[in-house]
Amino acid sequence: MPILARLLMAAWSLLALPLYAQTEPEKESKTDKGRHVRFLPVGDIPPFRQEIRDGIAYELPPSPGSVPPAKVILGVNDDSRQEADLQLGQITEPLKVPAGAGPLTVRRKGEKEDSVPWLKLDRPEEGDFLVVLWRDPVERTWNATRSVVIAEDPESAPAGTARFINLSPVTVGVVFGGENLALLAGKSFRRKLPLGVDTPFQVGAADPKGGIKRYYSGSFFQNPNERSLAIIYKADGVDPRLPLKTFVMRESVSPPPPKPR
Repeated sequence: MPILARLLMAAWSLLALPLYAQTEPEKESKTDKGRHVRFLPVGDIPPFRQEIRDGIAYELPPSPGSVPPAKVILGVNDDSRQEADLQLGQITEPLKVPAGAGPLTVRRKGEKEDSVPWLKLDRPEEGDFLVVLWRDPVERTWNATRSVVIAEDPESAPAGTARFINLSPVTVGVVFGGENLALLAGKSFRRKLPLGVDTPFQVGAADPKGGIKRYYSGSFFQNPNERSLAIIYKADGVDPRLPLKTFVMRESVSPPPPKPR
């Protein structure tokens, strides 16, 4: 029996952790003013469209709802608003957020303050965090956007590690570094990575015919002070060749500050 089939049948749910409970980081002061949020929209770029006018081809803008809004305004209160550019597969620049838990609203640029926000979520009480965005798989539009908040401070997402996050609606199998893991929908896990070498991994899931299909095969490579992220998501296209896709990124990260003695 193939490896992916065995691990999916086992369904080792204890290996999957809640998205915002990767570790138990050291508690920081609630007066910390240096925390930040970043946004990462994941999904597929819509097909290229054009029209011919007077014999000249003109590119058409994406159809409404096929991509996230290009510019959004982050507003946490009346005197703190920041602008972010959203592009599929790209993380925004860090945006400042205040200490403590509370609501976080995101509006399309130009919308009135009394309008319904494009996105509204609750920020965690402490630490930096990443908001991963994807379009609603039922309504199939970025006008209905889903999101998940992920801790990414140096304690929760340190250098020398890789995180896997399953945003798809099904359990996936991950073969990684000698482990065979079943990752439930909406769950994640984190593992250490050796430096300076390729660490291969595969992602697969059950297909409609009852077999196992491999949807991704690649590897991580990390230098010192880097971390990696792999996000498994449902493809946006109509009848896509691969209904599940994997977004992989690597980035540098600053070491955590020394703990007080």
